[in-house]
Amino acid sequence: MFDVRTNFFENKLLFFAKGKMDANEARAMGESLLKNARRLQSGFILISDIHELDPLPEEGRLELQKTMQALLEAGMGAEIRVISDKTVITANQFQRTSRSVGYTATEVRTIQEAERLVDQLAS
Repeated sequence: MFDVRTNFFENKLLFFAKGKMDANEARAMGESLLKNARRLQSGFILISDIHELDPLPEEGRLELQKTMQALLEAGMGAEIRVISDKTVITANQFQRTSRSVGYTATEVRTIQEAERLVDQLAS
């Protein structure tokens, strides 16, 4: 299950995912993220809350990789990723995938910490 929200005022994209996600859902997630990202200004920040997400199957990871590359091309300035000790494998999978397309996400433990970082980046 996933949810994508756009904050135009703060030029921010929020992504929440939890549970299991198959390749089809990962593809739908990617389409939703890109559709919303294209509505933001270049330099937008992505907050990804994956602290309750299971690792993706390989097909899903490949979809994620395509999405991460497309987000960079759409002008993403930074990604802040909310992770937890319970989902270390998922966090490692996402970080390896983002590094493969050329960036490293900042990892935090709470959405509040992510929001503080957004405030710091904006000032």
